Amino acid sequence: MMGLALYQKSNLVCDAMLAALNIKIPKNQTAVMQLLQLYMQSGHYFWISGVVARTKLHRLVAKLNAFRIARDAPGRAYDKTKGLASTHLVVFEQSDDELLWLLVGTTGKDGLIDPEQIDIGTIYDARLAGQHLRFKHYELLHTEKPIKQVRDTTWTWRLAPQRYKEHEAFIVQLVRQRDRDGLNTELAALAAMPQFSGVRGQVLKLFAETKKLGLKFKQGEVAVPTLPYMTRLPIYAEPATMLKSLMDT
Repeated sequence: MMGLALYQKSNLVCDAMLAALNIKIPKNQTAVMQLLQLYMQSGHYFWISGVVARTKLHRLVAKLNAFRIARDAPGRAYDKTKGLASTHLVVFEQSDDELLWLLVGTTGKDGLIDPEQIDIGTIYDARLAGQHLRFKHYELLHTEKPIKQVRDTTWTWRLAPQRYKEHEAFIVQLVRQRDRDGLNTELAALAAMPQFSGVRGQVLKLFAETKKLGLKFKQGEVAVPTLPYMTRLPIYAEPATMLKSLMDT
């Protein structure tokens, strides 16, 4: 009887691992950010992230399977009725050798903040100051929508405060040095950022400061790029890339 139980448990573990290998991979950085934004909007506030070598991805996924990362939509709906947490794994190909991974989840049994779950490191709450979800130089923030006479909130990305200050200081340096080519390159790089509402507001502010600095240092009117508006794009390629394709065979 004991042997049968172990056999069945082993089969369940294998099935979970096979399912996890088919987790879809967002097609680029902006797609990752859109996906994480959607997860926050659906209550997946708790998070942890890390970097893993491609050669160790299989081992990481096997460990994270304890959080049922491969559950599909019907399975997650059923889990919710049982008080179980929903947890998603997001992976981004950072380089040929390294992968950035993020785990986001809701409250509930077997979730990231369940004290009986395995320990995978410090878990953060994206709603709290100092714990906002970070990706690259951006952070995801819960804020009020900038619409007059409407009281509503939204999740949006913005440049992390330190990174914003760095761009601000760089622009001042370029204007002082009268490096117009360097300034144009910096302004174009800012315009090329994913224009989520939080990022867009910061870039517009940097553009306005650039114009003021140009007049202050008698360099005339500084032309700034026209910012595109952010639109919802497909998160996955067609056909979608699967997690198993990122593993070092």
